[in-house]
Amino acid sequence: MAKGLNWIFNEYEFDNRVNNLAWTVSGKYDEEIDSAEKDYSSKDASMYYAIIAGARRKYVDWETVKKFLVNRIKSGYNKDILLTIIQIVLNDVAEKKVIEERPGVVDIRNKAYSDILKSYSKIHKEDILQLLKYTYVLQQMDRHPVMDRLVRKILREINSIDSNDDIMNILKRVDEIYLTYFQHILDSQSENVEFAEENVKDVEVNFDTFSDFMLEELYNDQETQTVETEIKNLNSGMLVDSIGEERADIDLESTPNRVIYVDEEMLNKIYKRVEYYYGQSYLSESDRRKMEARHCRNVHEGCRLHFTDGVLRSHCENVFQLKYVTRQKDNNIFEFQFKIKTFRRQINKLKESFSRLLIEESSSDRVYSDCGTIYANKAWRIGRSSNNKVFYKDVDNGKGRYVIDILLDSSGSQTSKQFMVAIQAYILSAALTLVGIPNRVMGFLSFLDYTILKRFRDYNDNVRKCEDIFEYYCAGNNRDGLAIKATCDGLLERDEENKILIVLSDGKPNDVKIGKDTSRSIRGETAYKGVVGINDTAMEVRKARKRGIMVLGVFTGKETDLEAEKKIYGKDFIYIKDIQRFSDIVSTYLKKVIRN
Repeated sequence: MAKGLNWIFNEYEFDNRVNNLAWTVSGKYDEEIDSAEKDYSSKDASMYYAIIAGARRKYVDWETVKKFLVNRIKSGYNKDILLTIIQIVLNDVAEKKVIEERPGVVDIRNKAYSDILKSYSKIHKEDILQLLKYTYVLQQMDRHPVMDRLVRKILREINSIDSNDDIMNILKRVDEIYLTYFQHILDSQSENVEFAEENVKDVEVNFDTFSDFMLEELYNDQETQTVETEIKNLNSGMLVDSIGEERADIDLESTPNRVIYVDEEMLNKIYKRVEYYYGQSYLSESDRRKMEARHCRNVHEGCRLHFTDGVLRSHCENVFQLKYVTRQKDNNIFEFQFKIKTFRRQINKLKESFSRLLIEESSSDRVYSDCGTIYANKAWRIGRSSNNKVFYKDVDNGKGRYVIDILLDSSGSQTSKQFMVAIQAYILSAALTLVGIPNRVMGFLSFLDYTILKRFRDYNDNVRKCEDIFEYYCAGNNRDGLAIKATCDGLLERDEENKILIVLSDGKPNDVKIGKDTSRSIRGETAYKGVVGINDTAMEVRKARKRGIMVLGVFTGKETDLEAEKKIYGKDFIYIKDIQRFSDIVSTYLKKVIRN
């Protein structure tokens, strides 16, 4: 796989190649491909992502799809089931139509799916939705998997849809499939309903009433925003994403390393693109190189660091990126304003709670003794009483001042909940700022071999600067160990006695690696994922704690990844199933730290 990507980087600049391929397919030259729609795992996966991204833009009327989804979800359809059917059907439509024009896409698609399927050690075949996607993909690759009758029937229905039909008729078929094969979930109060053939019902959708979802009054802005996020997730993911458990072991002989080797000239071109996509660095070149020399060692050797305030608050010539981040910020602010009274109450509640606690902990006790500061009212005892404790000392109960870093995973795995993460980080940071606790909020992600650390607010910024947290958006990979390592530098430079680092992530470090051709034979790099990524992140957490930093891991991933999170953070981690409780749960932890 690394060999294949070397071909891309030596012949073309990767992003331009992907954009040009998507533009050629779609015919829409004014749209840039989002970073979440690009893939670095193999040459064929990269090309297929670009082709499908262009085909979706050309052949799918997403506005109509959005209205359909808003209406159906509002009326009680199971969102996960409906989105899975939509994803398979629209992928099938886009793929069939683009293959009609470009038959060579078949070979690229098969190689892309084959590359990605190799990365899984186990497929979640017990999940009917994942099984549907997995079986569909194998079927498209001209393989003949064994499947039960229910899966066969559903796929037969999907395959029978005419890709050249009007989008309204295609969505009508989606409706029929949902109601025929999955309606029994809505009819049952149990969450553990079995998907069985005997539950299948015969239904008929009346087209006259079906098209009612096109009426504008049936959906509102809030629901539209939610569905837009879901549609973006559909657009930026292949069907085989998240259908199983990724391999934890790395066999260097049979599995590609995801280490990309490039020549010096291409390496310099890549580095120049970082500021184009993420904004100018606020560190000087010499300071950045010192940090890289200190932190980019061992498994991070050859990696780079980029500290930025983002494209909106630093110099950036990328017009598309400026528009994209502005739109993401507006979306996050919209979600905040939709429930602004509730969120304001949360901020005030946390502020008052922190204020009371800090006042209690900063109180002092007066102790009388036979030395210290003389207490005038007891001076008469001298020479007249055996009690010679006429002096006093004020004993400070305070444990010192506090400083807090909040580090947010900004990789593509957080996309579906990015506005919730932004809001909760804002609530917590605003409350801490209002009570005078210095705090810094940063996001981290990876772009090729760069770990991007985006600073939303610094320690001594005023409360208005907290609004910059709404610039939070997700894309790319995540190199957790290096991000934690680099973030700790700022904490250790602070004078406060109590230093706290809060890391929000999904517990799955995963990153690509770039290396120079000249060092290929010297450095035996392995992919930063699975055991390698987990062990490195765990080591950096333990190093930080040895240096006096209290580290809390906030886990937002799947239960299947809990063991990895425990290994990384030990006992000091919190599993949050509902990200909207992030600020409350973290504040409880902080109160416990301050009291103890």
